[in-house]
Amino acid sequence: MYVSGEIQIVPISPEVSMTRFIAKVKCIIEESGLEHTMHDSGTNIQGEYAVVSRVVEQCMQSVLDNGAPRVLCYIKLGARTDKDSAKEASAADKVKKYLASDM
Repeated sequence: MYVSGEIQIVPISPEVSMTRFIAKVKCIIEESGLEHTMHDSGTNIQGEYAVVSRVVEQCMQSVLDNGAPRVLCYIKLGARTDKDSAKEASAADKVKKYLASDM
C-alpha cells in the first residue's frame, strides 16, 4: 500500500540542541530512498507503507541509540485508491502551479 503523509521525530533530551539527533534521522530517511521533504516541524514522506514504517522505527531507534532517553513520534499517513499517488503531483506543487497561473 502506497502512503503519503508526515512524520515528526521528537527527541526528549536534556540537551538544548537536537541537531545531532535530527541529522542522523535525515541520513536514515535519505538512505531509504523514500521521497521526502524535511521542514521545520517534520518531514513529508511518501512510499510503500512497509518501508515507511520500517524507516520510522529506524529513526526512533537511532535517537535512542544516540543518547536521548526518550523519543516521541507523530505520524500522519493517508492512502488512496482513486489515484496513483506515486505519480500524482504533491498538493504543494499543485498549489504553486495554481498560484502561478492566472487563477
